[in-house]
Amino acid sequence: MKRRFAFTFFLVVFACTVWVAQYGVAQAQTFTLKAVTGWPKTASEYKAFTTFTDLVEQMVANKYPGELKIQFIGGPEAVKTPDQVPALQRGMVDMVFTTTAYYLSVLTEVDAIKLSDFTPSEERANGTWAYINDIHEKKIGTHYLARLGLGTKFHLYLKKPIKTADLKGLNIRVSPMYLQMIKELGGNPVVIPPTEVYIALERNVVDGYGWPAVGIRDWGWQKQTQYVLDPGFYQVPNPLLVNLKAWNQLPQKLKDVLNEAAIEAEKRVVASFSDLEKQERPLLLKEGIQVIDLPPAEKEKFLKVAYESAWKDVLEKCPETGPKLRELLTRKK
Repeated sequence: MKRRFAFTFFLVVFACTVWVAQYGVAQAQTFTLKAVTGWPKTASEYKAFTTFTDLVEQMVANKYPGELKIQFIGGPEAVKTPDQVPALQRGMVDMVFTTTAYYLSVLTEVDAIKLSDFTPSEERANGTWAYINDIHEKKIGTHYLARLGLGTKFHLYLKKPIKTADLKGLNIRVSPMYLQMIKELGGNPVVIPPTEVYIALERNVVDGYGWPAVGIRDWGWQKQTQYVLDPGFYQVPNPLLVNLKAWNQLPQKLKDVLNEAAIEAEKRVVASFSDLEKQERPLLLKEGIQVIDLPPAEKEKFLKVAYESAWKDVLEKCPETGPKLRELLTRKK
């Protein structure tokens, strides 16, 4: 009897040992999120995405090894920028890091984010993040994970000098983000993708363009640029979105990891791009680019037109959500 029991016990232990060796104890499922970005790897904005993914990788390795992976598929070369959020909605990809200008046709409300008076961290604290996330989830089936905006502003870069807040007679390359503003300032907006800007400048198809304070050297545009205009305007609003179905399928512990990484990445991106902005201006001056510092009255006019025209557009297109967005994104004076 004892021998039979011992033999049976041996078989059970042996079987368990083989199982553990082959499959592990309660082997965890691996969740993979396929991601695309609105910029190629060579662009400065891509660094904001890797700030986030590096944090996720470290946290997952420490807490839940092998249970979550973010698989980078590519940038615009993989999925064209206007098609990325629609691809996210359809579940062709699980994560998109982009800018609001690239999906205004999908969700008009995101145009308001550029007008924020707050950092991403402040937006989480005052309820803005929650409201914007609710709009994303209900209207387009995506989760608004983070705003990895750069903490920097946009500037106009020109081939010709100006002395007032008047762009009459100038063809300015725009994205939908500041198209209305250029029109209100008398300029002629020209919508072309970043990949075509250099040739457009070289052939005098455009007299200038708008772009953040960091990044024109990524594209070589400084070679075709003579002036940068102060003041800067708007915020760089780069959302990180997740397909809502994919988000809801994640275990809570992995959602917590992504949220923790998002919150920390928002802080790090603002800090790192603030440093990059300080380094960028001297490099542009060294390239021979001159700063146009408008007189105080013209600066005031420039910014007034920029913000009033943008809010007017948001409120007209989003009568139900626009007022609440303006309330949340505007710092009380």
